[in-house]
Amino acid sequence: MMKSFSAKGMLIEQHNLQQILLRGKGDGSFAETVNKEVSLLPPSDNLRMVNNDKFLFAKQSFDQWSLVCLEKQSDEDILKLVSSMNANEEILASDYSYGQVYFEITGENKNHYLSKLTHFDLRPKKFPVSTMAQTLIARIDCSIYHLKDKYLVTCNSSFEDYFKDRLQDAIDL
Repeated sequence: MMKSFSAKGMLIEQHNLQQILLRGKGDGSFAETVNKEVSLLPPSDNLRMVNNDKFLFAKQSFDQWSLVCLEKQSDEDILKLVSSMNANEEILASDYSYGQVYFEITGENKNHYLSKLTHFDLRPKKFPVSTMAQTLIARIDCSIYHLKDKYLVTCNSSFEDYFKDRLQDAIDL
């Protein structure tokens, strides 16, 4: 499922992505296990991210990482990935796929419209590419990932309609 809506200079596409939350120390066998499964080494700095064509991997705090699947995986493959990660005693992996909604936001005016909904500083010098933030957007706890030319915003699925309504309000102002 992909839904989209646009404004002058901005496109918002809603995607069905999958997400695995990982807890652990991030070093040694944690890094080896993750790299073996997704071909990415964990970022060492908080709020940094790395990605390849299939996955986005971000460090959310000192012991928590978020792994977002950028390509659709089967539920069976996600369960295998979670089980494989959990086979390592230094990792606790949980599937968060169905509890989150994902919005890809692109266009030259994306900062203009998003700034109407958040206090977070979206300027490139404060929010550079390959970083992520946990912040409030429209009073909703969100994670926002800054990719090269777009943002990926995720929040709890119970806020899906409210979030879309607030984005539409920002566009209409």
